[in-house]
Amino acid sequence: MSYEYEEQKIYQLTDFLIRGAADTAFYALCRLILKKHKTDDSFPKEKIFDHQESVLDKLKLPYQYYTEEDIKNRVLYVEASRGCPFKCEFCLSALDKTSLPFDIDVFLKQMEDLYNRGARNFKFVDRTFNLKIQTSLKILDFFLARLDEQLFLHFEIIPDRLPSALKEAIAKFPEGCLQFELGVQSFNPQVQSLISRKQDNKKTQENLNWLKAHSRAHIHADLIFALPGEDLNSFASGFNQLYELKPHDIQLGILKRLRGTPVIRHSEEYQLIFEPTAPYSILATRQINFALIQRVSRFARYWELLANSGHFKNSLKILLADQAFEHFLAFSDWLYEYSGKTHQISLRRLYDYMYYGSKALGGESLNIKHGHFKDHSGSQNNSLNTTMIQALLEDYKSAGLKGMPEFYKTLA
Repeated sequence: MSYEYEEQKIYQLTDFLIRGAADTAFYALCRLILKKHKTDDSFPKEKIFDHQESVLDKLKLPYQYYTEEDIKNRVLYVEASRGCPFKCEFCLSALDKTSLPFDIDVFLKQMEDLYNRGARNFKFVDRTFNLKIQTSLKILDFFLARLDEQLFLHFEIIPDRLPSALKEAIAKFPEGCLQFELGVQSFNPQVQSLISRKQDNKKTQENLNWLKAHSRAHIHADLIFALPGEDLNSFASGFNQLYELKPHDIQLGILKRLRGTPVIRHSEEYQLIFEPTAPYSILATRQINFALIQRVSRFARYWELLANSGHFKNSLKILLADQAFEHFLAFSDWLYEYSGKTHQISLRRLYDYMYYGSKALGGESLNIKHGHFKDHSGSQNNSLNTTMIQALLEDYKSAGLKGMPEFYKTLA
């Protein structure tokens, strides 16, 4: 608990508090307590212990403690570096001085031991895997030399940093092996400047296009809603821009004010209101009211169920057409009003909702005036309806569901 601890109730109940890196500080505190206990001395009078400096060179890597059960059934979390040199104000890493690497040879020896024990699923928790290209290449080359059908690697990469040497290595990996998480967060230059985020949007777009065209990696891209200075139209534009780049997943997050993050400095000017308790989600801003945040939160949930699931590839293309955010927001509003649910919705039921929702969006009652959705007749034989039915049936079959969806039975 490193930041703003005084106002947290749990702090009043604690015996000791460690601020900053706890790897060696916790060890030292435990030894101190044990020493005092053995000698019947009083416990340490100090309550707060600080350890802000890096101790990576003093750590023994812990990967031997992964059990055989872990290796068999889990994705293994590993880190080749810790920290981040960037200062994005919504992130606790904005408080880091830099990114510090573990000794790469020692680290790779540990990876070799895990690999020899049967480990194949590795998730790198490094904030910026491609910060130091030579290190990135060493890691990729290590796994390229050990490729098999089970190997899976997840990396979080800087979206505008993809030099040719890294591209060459990435292109060598087969499908199903690499997953890249790209934190785009916003395409709005003014918003990026406000939150101290340095990002070359043109290079980000070029790199996404390259990854889609020349690699077989799975691309997961992140956006954040309700950043200071962003309104609905600005966010919609950025979402549509990202959607056109065709990442496999778009993770839409709602801004949170983690304790200690510098984004709090914008609270007065941009009227940022956050939940006072975890997860500290944004409740309203100057441009975005509470009701709109609730709508976009439901949008994010439904997007996860429909778009990121991969089960609606054909039907979503019809629904989203050339205005992905606007059309899906209208569908999300309809779906919540119609079902009253954001959870516990079966996959079979989602196909019915897609059909009835797209049909409802053809009417003028929801103010959807784009040509793709016009259907004044209400007839089941119009071209939109027929195309959507065909697409939904293809998606339904691809999902491995048996029989016919319920909505189709009603058409007879």
